[in-house]
Amino acid sequence: MPYLSLYRKYRPRSFAEIVGQRHVTQTLANAVKAGRTAHAYLLCGPRGTGKTSTALVLAMALNCDHGPTPSPCGKCAACARIISGSALDVFEFDAASHRGVDDIGPVLERVALAPAELRVKVYIIDEVHMLSPAAFNSFLKTLEEPPAHVVFVLATTEPHRVLPTILSRCQRFDFHRIGIRDLEDTIRGIAGKETIEIDGKAVTMLAHAADGSVRDALTLLDQAVAYAEGAITADVVSEILGGIDFALLAEFADVLSRHDLSAAFALVDRIIAEGKDLRQLVAGLIEHYRNLLLLAVDRRGRDALALPEETVKRLAEQAGMLSPDDIIRALDLLSEADRELRFTSQPRLLLELAAVRICRVPEAAPAVERPPKRAAKTAPKAEPMVAEATEPVPAPRPAAEREAPVEPAVPADLAEIQRRWDELLAQLRASKQTGVAAFLREASPIALEDDVLTLSFNHRFHYDQMAGNEERLKVVSEEVKRMFGHKVNVQCQMASGAEGSEPPPQPKAVQDILAMFPGSEIEE
Repeated sequence: MPYLSLYRKYRPRSFAEIVGQRHVTQTLANAVKAGRTAHAYLLCGPRGTGKTSTALVLAMALNCDHGPTPSPCGKCAACARIISGSALDVFEFDAASHRGVDDIGPVLERVALAPAELRVKVYIIDEVHMLSPAAFNSFLKTLEEPPAHVVFVLATTEPHRVLPTILSRCQRFDFHRIGIRDLEDTIRGIAGKETIEIDGKAVTMLAHAADGSVRDALTLLDQAVAYAEGAITADVVSEILGGIDFALLAEFADVLSRHDLSAAFALVDRIIAEGKDLRQLVAGLIEHYRNLLLLAVDRRGRDALALPEETVKRLAEQAGMLSPDDIIRALDLLSEADRELRFTSQPRLLLELAAVRICRVPEAAPAVERPPKRAAKTAPKAEPMVAEATEPVPAPRPAAEREAPVEPAVPADLAEIQRRWDELLAQLRASKQTGVAAFLREASPIALEDDVLTLSFNHRFHYDQMAGNEERLKVVSEEVKRMFGHKVNVQCQMASGAEGSEPPPQPKAVQDILAMFPGSEIEE
C-alpha cells in the first residue's frame, strides 16, 4: 500500500477533530442536530485551516446511517464512501481549473436529480472565487432555490472576489489561522500516534513555520521524519526549513544594539557564506524586533509570546538594553529594507545599509536635546548689540502687545547649521521625510540673515522641487527650529555656474537680429 501523507491520514472525521474553529463547528453541529441546515454555506479563510475538511464532515453528518447527527460514526457505509471519495452524491468541484459556464453547466444540470445512494447530495466547490462572472451568474438561480435534497458548500481563500449576489445567498463562516499552542498540540499528538521522537523546541519551530496552517505543519513534520536519522531535533528542523534560527537573530540584534558595524559586516559575510537567504534574515529580524517591542512596552508581553521560556528570557534581556524608540527605529528601517529587497539585485548592499542606519541614527538622536544648553551660552551675545546701537530707542509698545506671549528664539549660528547639515538630513530621513532629504542632498546653507536661511542648490531639478513647495520649505524650517531652537524662513537660490542656473545662449542669427533693433526682446 502506498504511503499516505500525514495530513491526509489524519484528516478530521468529526466536528470535534477540527482544530481551532469552534465558532464554525459548534454552529454546524447545532444546525444538524436541530434540523436547521442551510442550503448554502461559504467557508472563507487561509489555506490549511480546515475548510474542505469541514465540508466533508458536514456531508458525513447529513448522510451517516445513524443520522443526521452532529457526531458521524465514520464507520458506516455512507461515511466510509465519503471518506474514501467514492460517494456518488458528494461532488468536489475545483473552480480553479473549471472556471467557465461550460464547466459548471453540466454540474448544475444534475442538481435536480434525486440522490443515488445517500440521503443528501452535497456539492463542494473549492476556490469558488476563481469562477468567471458568467459562471457565477449561471449559478445564481440554482444556488438561491436548490432542491431540498441538495446542500452547497463553497470554499475560498479570497471572499472579497466572490460576487455580492453569491455572498447574500450563503451563510458565511470565516476560518481563523490556527494558534501556535493548538498547532504544537496537534504535532505532538500525531507524533505520538506515529511513534515519532521529537523534542519540544523542534515542535515549536514547526508550529511557527506552519504560519497558522495545520496542513503545512503536518507536511513539514513529514519532511522532518524523512530527513532525520533518528529523533527530530531543532537542528534537523532548522536544516529542512533553510531559515534563520533564533540564536543568529539574537546575535545580529546584539551587534546592532552595540553599534558595532565591523561585527555586523562580518556577520553578514558569515550568513552569506552559509548560503542563507538574506530576505529570510530580514523577515526574521523584523519578527525578532517585534517581539522585543512587545516585551519593552507591555508588562504582559511574555504571555503573548508563544515561545520557549529560555527564548523569552533571552528576548527580555535584549529588550532591557534598548528603548522602545530604538526598537521602533530599527523596525522602520528593516521594514523599508524588506520592501526594497523584492526589487533589487543587490540584497547584501541593502542589508548593510540598513545595519549602518540602525547603528548610526541613535548616535545622532541625543543632539536634539542640545538647544537648551545653547540658549545659556548664546543668549548673552544679544546685550552688546543693544549697547552699540546708534539708532534711537523705539517708543514703548502698548500694554496689550507687551503682555502677548512671545516664543523665545535662540540665535542660530550659520557655521553650526553648516557643520550639522548632514545630521539634519539624517533626522529628516528618520522622521519619514525622505523626499525632502533627497532634494536637499545637492543644497547647502550659505546665509542666515534676519531669520531667513538661504539654501544654495547645485542642480535645477532639486531647486525646482523645493523653491516652489511651501510644505517642503516648512518641513525644513521646523527641523531647523527643533535642532537649533531658532525659527527661520527658508529661501532657495541657484548656485552661480550651477547646472541649469543660466539660460542657454541665443543662436548667432538671433543675436544679429537683436543687434539691429536695440532694446527689443524676443520671447522664447
